Amino acid sequence: MNMKEVTAYVHTHWDREWYREFEEFRLRLIEVFDEILEMLETGELPQFYFDGQTAAIEDYLEIRIEKLPLIKKLIKEKKLRIGPFYCSSDSFLVCARCLEKNLELGIKKSKELGETEFIGYIADSFGHSEDIVKLLKSFNIDKAMLWRGLGNLKADLDWNGIKVTNLIQGYFQDFLSLNCPIEKKAELLKKYIDKIALKSNDNILLPIGADHLAVPKEIKSLIKELNKIYQDYKIKLATPFEYFEKVKSRQKIKGEFLENTLNFILPGIYSSRLYIKQYNSYAQHILSNLTEPLNLISHKYFNIKNRQNEIDYAYKTLIKNQAHDSIYGCTTDKVSDEIIQRYENVISVSNGIIKRIIRDISSNNGSLAVINLSKYAYSGAIRIVTDKKLNELKINSYNGFTDKKLYNINEIPITEDYTTINEYLIDVKNIEPFSLTHITENKICNENYLKTGKNFIENKNIKLEIKNNKIIVTNKIRNKKYNDFINITDLADIGDSYNFGALKNDKPLYAQLKSFSIKNKNAILAQMTLNFEINIPKESTIKGRSKKTYLHKIKLNAILYNQAEYIDFKTVWNNKSKDHILKISFKLQEKIYSTQNEDLYSITERKFNPDFDINQYIPAPRGKEIKPNTSPMQRFMMTQGFGLITKGLTEYEIIKNTVNLTIIRATGIISNPKNPTRGTPAGPPIETVKLQCIGKNTAEFAITFTNSADKMYKTADEFYCSYITLFTEKPDKQFKI
Repeated sequence: MNMKEVTAYVHTHWDREWYREFEEFRLRLIEVFDEILEMLETGELPQFYFDGQTAAIEDYLEIRIEKLPLIKKLIKEKKLRIGPFYCSSDSFLVCARCLEKNLELGIKKSKELGETEFIGYIADSFGHSEDIVKLLKSFNIDKAMLWRGLGNLKADLDWNGIKVTNLIQGYFQDFLSLNCPIEKKAELLKKYIDKIALKSNDNILLPIGADHLAVPKEIKSLIKELNKIYQDYKIKLATPFEYFEKVKSRQKIKGEFLENTLNFILPGIYSSRLYIKQYNSYAQHILSNLTEPLNLISHKYFNIKNRQNEIDYAYKTLIKNQAHDSIYGCTTDKVSDEIIQRYENVISVSNGIIKRIIRDISSNNGSLAVINLSKYAYSGAIRIVTDKKLNELKINSYNGFTDKKLYNINEIPITEDYTTINEYLIDVKNIEPFSLTHITENKICNENYLKTGKNFIENKNIKLEIKNNKIIVTNKIRNKKYNDFINITDLADIGDSYNFGALKNDKPLYAQLKSFSIKNKNAILAQMTLNFEINIPKESTIKGRSKKTYLHKIKLNAILYNQAEYIDFKTVWNNKSKDHILKISFKLQEKIYSTQNEDLYSITERKFNPDFDINQYIPAPRGKEIKPNTSPMQRFMMTQGFGLITKGLTEYEIIKNTVNLTIIRATGIISNPKNPTRGTPAGPPIETVKLQCIGKNTAEFAITFTNSADKMYKTADEFYCSYITLFTEKPDKQFKI
């Protein structure tokens, strides 16, 4: 047998937070990295690869600033390799702009420290979007290292023009750190290398390291001893860069990676702690789609102060929350609380920047205008919040300080400044994309398309009605009626934060529509309130669902705007039960074999078996994971002319002719060792009370009807409200950004 060369790179995978809080992990980081720097400086460790992200370096230097010269020296000597990402992120829950900023900030920090070469190192994300290729190429990165989701592919790949190394056995390998004789270490490690070799050519890439793990003591001596024992492998300590240079042939591939036949992709994370995903959705939108473009426009066209530094600070805060374990929701409750506070900080900074920009381009004598920050023209309702009295539809009123007082640095609001703030709606039309447009008479929509009756609301595009206690929705453009269209269902979930846990032969419980009412009968919007009730068992275990049940009252507010092509649904309920999953179901007319989903830059198609039955597969054998009939999504998905848009509800399921949107998945443990859908633990069995989502829960989504991807993008922008209103004397203008 020819001796194969093994390129071994020493690393540590660093989660900023997970089963312990950030500050506790940082203290460990300081201990681990202190040792690494010492080993690199003395030559005991030839090279070290720091996990493809720079946030950990920043966290370290906040405490060990005196180590900065040494770090720069080691990077210059190519002994320490860092970047290109700021944080190790997911690619299905995070928008394209945030991933771009992740790379932008990570590369900037890397270059400040002296790093100039990069590999797209994505070792522990739970699957990979095909659009990651476009992202990496846009930063001139032509190499990537991936794990999870690649199934039975070989080690060396060409992924749409990106050179990819598939970490066959993953990044997690700690045999050299075990307290056992070298012969035992060699035996265990050889089995690991053998499996990699089966998928590799003459060269093999071997990770040495694991989560938050220090480098094995006397690593050079250990490698020397292993090379004496092995007859078919020769291990050399190096970096992945050297491995990429050695590989001469690659298998060409395309598509996304969500295959779980050989390793876990843990798909339950798309519905774990959905309140985190909802926060992320809003924070991304207000920062990426409102604050940043508004800042660019105001600086370029109105000579207003550029606040990009403040925006980058907000991005850094947001991206820290998008580290894979953080956004996945597979953390302790204390970590989750810290994540929520950071989201609040991002939202607060974004709102503050927007208010200051509005202050700087507004005027007391100005007239009402709207800045459309979407690339699509907008027709529909706009909201105006002001202390002025307008002859428009007032929908809300409250007491507070005006922005004029709050954002004037030469004044301090006092009691006498506390006044009435009003919120108005105006129905506008034909607001050009990326423009400032004053709301003159010709921009007001005077056509009234709304109709309401005892049991229906409708406009020219869509109708919602109740007949025989069933919800019927009609696509009026195509005259297509969907009977018994919307239902609410509940199942047991005896899983954990990583995987839905199916209870064998469990039958869904159905909510009953108890009453409905129609209000807000005006020319701009109509609202139908649907009141559901469902008895949900108190808890569930492997033995079944408890006999004791709690009555859950679920309010579903359906809002239809005069010109809209979608219905906005806002759901609120008080969750009292544990270990269950609650879904909104949409019944289409045919079985669903495929869907189209918004990806980072494109639309991706996913295939489904509509007759999938998880009962046929549970319990999962050891080392295997059952993949449910679910899918992640960004803002929207569509199938059979039906479109679903959500604000942070990131998981849907296909069963026969039904799309099931998860609105809560209540579990109580990070990793349940007896999860019936995953045969091996995926993390520590730490109980986490807040994973059960007890108390008030909300969810917002919209339905529409179209087969056009461009139409879905436009409707999603409308649903997310991609505009700013203000009073200004600035003239109408179209922007190029």
